[in-house]
Amino acid sequence: MKRLFIFSTFLLLLLSTTFPQQSGNTIKPNLKYGKPSKEELSLNSYAPDTTATAIYLFRMGESKFVYKDGFQLVTEHWVRIKVLKPQGVSYADVTIPYYSPSDKDRGQERASEINGCSYHLENGQCIETPLKRDHISDERVNQHIRLLKFSIPSVKVGSVIEYHYKLYSDYFAHIDNWMMQDELPMIYNQYKITIPHAYIYNIELRGKDWITSKAKETSIHGTTTQQSGIAKIAEDFSIPSREMTFTSQNLPAIRQDESYCWCPEDYKIQVSFDLQGTHFPGREYEPFSEEWKDVDKQLTKPEDELFGKHLSFNNPFKEEAIAAFTSEMTFEQKVITAFRVLKQKLSWNGRYELYNRDLNKVIKAGNGSNADLNFILMGILKDYGIRSYPVVLSRRSTGVLPFNFPSLQKLNTFLVAAYNNDTQGYVYLDSSMELPALNALPLDLCVNKARILSPDEPEEKKWVDLINLSSNVAFMQINATVQDGQIRGHRMTQLQGQEAVEYQKKQLRQKKDSLIFTPSDAGKEKFAFKNLKQENDAYDPTQIKEEFDFLMDTETTGGRLYVNPMVFPQLERNPFIQTERILPVEFQYPYKYNLVCTLMLPDGYEVEEIPESYSVRTDDGKLQCRYMIQRTDNKVVLNYVFQLRTHILLPDQYSQLQDIWTKVIEKNQALIVLKKI
Repeated sequence: MKRLFIFSTFLLLLLSTTFPQQSGNTIKPNLKYGKPSKEELSLNSYAPDTTATAIYLFRMGESKFVYKDGFQLVTEHWVRIKVLKPQGVSYADVTIPYYSPSDKDRGQERASEINGCSYHLENGQCIETPLKRDHISDERVNQHIRLLKFSIPSVKVGSVIEYHYKLYSDYFAHIDNWMMQDELPMIYNQYKITIPHAYIYNIELRGKDWITSKAKETSIHGTTTQQSGIAKIAEDFSIPSREMTFTSQNLPAIRQDESYCWCPEDYKIQVSFDLQGTHFPGREYEPFSEEWKDVDKQLTKPEDELFGKHLSFNNPFKEEAIAAFTSEMTFEQKVITAFRVLKQKLSWNGRYELYNRDLNKVIKAGNGSNADLNFILMGILKDYGIRSYPVVLSRRSTGVLPFNFPSLQKLNTFLVAAYNNDTQGYVYLDSSMELPALNALPLDLCVNKARILSPDEPEEKKWVDLINLSSNVAFMQINATVQDGQIRGHRMTQLQGQEAVEYQKKQLRQKKDSLIFTPSDAGKEKFAFKNLKQENDAYDPTQIKEEFDFLMDTETTGGRLYVNPMVFPQLERNPFIQTERILPVEFQYPYKYNLVCTLMLPDGYEVEEIPESYSVRTDDGKLQCRYMIQRTDNKVVLNYVFQLRTHILLPDQYSQLQDIWTKVIEKNQALIVLKKI
């Protein structure tokens, strides 16, 4: 029987070499639910991580396929947590999201058998306080998700928290990733799953060196009911299956709020399952998704009610589209006009989705998800004679797409690629954008692996990089004179790509004029500007130019003037202050910042001190900075270039990054010292 176990990806290798083994004062919990040991109850610190507010003593789960006239997946959870600090008390409040669409014709999940208890020592005795029914609630968040909530009572520092619940799911094609690692240190984690041989899954272990796995052949019980006259007859049978158990111990915490990290869950040690196909007795193997081209076919087939049929949806706003169209328009202008027609009629509801059930309901409501609007946008583009295709992906915030093997379940949204016949290339946009900026997408959609569903593209060109679509540049030119204790000058700034779009989005939210780069002391008497001009192209939000005249006070002490030759520093603080970094550092996008400043120094002063030129870079040149300063008589010219050529730096580069950032900030703060003659 065909089974695919994929254990080698970049992330797997990264995880295997990144996490340090927890050592020191560890504890061996009693794994019997409801029976915390005296050692667990007495524990008051955790030596491997003294900052931990609480620790998972254990997390255990077991998933089983149950057959009664059809399969259902039942997953049981057992959790035990030790509270070590006041902040850890919050882990007594538990929230569990599960899928429960309001459309009753669709499959459901439901939660049941919820129980819990808190334990603490009092005069050497274990005091138990069980979870009561009135501490449990179940509420709907939206048309897809419900939240199971409960609060374990009487929890304080030193308490042990336990809880248990079951989830019944009709969605056995999608098995949630089992996280071996979490935001708290994990002492023991075990997951057991029994899968019928009829279902073939890719099973990926991220961080395989930290997971012990074992497997054995077994069977599960099934029942089918048949009608015989007016009676129903139940028939029992055995289903050949495979039981797998995955175990990890003593894993460090992964912070959920780690800065410069798109999705911390990408880097957790975990086990994932993706259905590849089915092989029922007496039938041939039926692929669910064998290769990525099979995923393409599943999505784009016209009979697919949620995706494929919408690809031929006709433009519902033909009258508005015709009125806005002129034959003189360039390709880019046509695309942007189509976007504007869409946004005049429909608004984005803030949700990113992949599927739609009824576009007519969206049109009637006047708003919808990005997927809803994108289907309609492609219809408008078609009326303008432009071919367009969906580009499917997994958003930054929801985790990396495992593109080494097909995974329909990991896709969660799509954007639009419009084809330019003249350049024989694509431009990319999404209906969630505030501005019609081609190739400058919302940051959550800027991933390095997305898949274009175009039948015209060969397989090697179907994967597209959405991070490096545009050149992201900020250029600033300053001409200024130091006179009478002030800096008087003119500044011109040009932004390109994401730099321009992000600024304009910020300006729209503020709904007022503002400077592209505002000095830290703006708004005070030290700084004033006038003659502000901003230029941008209505059809190209990825370009913007700004200029103004300014007046700024210098720092004066004891007959000396202190002047920063950058005038407007780029960097003012170092966000990389951790002594070490477990996770990679992920930036929003690659960019280049270039400043040229010509500064005329005042008569009657001599230069007592001037910053030295400086250049620094990482070993691979992906991050570099050049600070070149020249002085001729009373003129100083500074040429400053800061360039990030990648969106990600690995943990082993963290010390270089930290050192470079520190030195660059020193240069951003370096001063020319002028002494009165």
